[in-house]
Amino acid sequence: MSRAAGGLPLRVLIADDSQPVAEMLRELISEAGRIEVVGTADSEASAMAAIHGLAPDAVVLDLQLRDGSGTEVIRAVRADSTLAAVHLLVTSNHTAPQLKAGCLELGAQAYFDKVKELTELAARLAALAAEKERRAAAA
Repeated sequence: MSRAAGGLPLRVLIADDSQPVAEMLRELISEAGRIEVVGTADSEASAMAAIHGLAPDAVVLDLQLRDGSGTEVIRAVRADSTLAAVHLLVTSNHTAPQLKAGCLELGAQAYFDKVKELTELAARLAALAAEKERRAAAA
C-alpha cells in the first residue's frame, strides 16, 4: 500500500550502542512509505530524549546502551502515560529466558535475539505498519 493510500508510515527509533548494528537494523527494517527510521540513539538519555522529541510509533531497543540500559528505558517509557502507545521491541545478544520474561513484564511488547530473530523483528514491524495503515484508512 502506498503512503498516500495508507497514511503516514510507521515511525521507528533505533536505540543501540553500536553504530554498525544500528545501520544494519535501519537497512533491514526500512520500507519506503511504510516503515521510516526517524532517528537513532546510543544511550539511555539520548533514547528518552529521542522518544519525547521524535514521537516514534515503535522503538527497537537494545538492552545494553552506552550509558544506562534498555530496561531503564522500558521503565521510564511505561511510567509516562503520554508514551503509552509506543511499542517497545527489545533486541539483545543475551537470550536467557529470565531476561526476556523480565523485559516483557516491565512492558516491552516483544524480545528478539539479535543473532537469530531479526527476520521476526522485521515481520513484527511490518505488522505494526499494516495495523497503522488500517487505522488510517478507517479514520
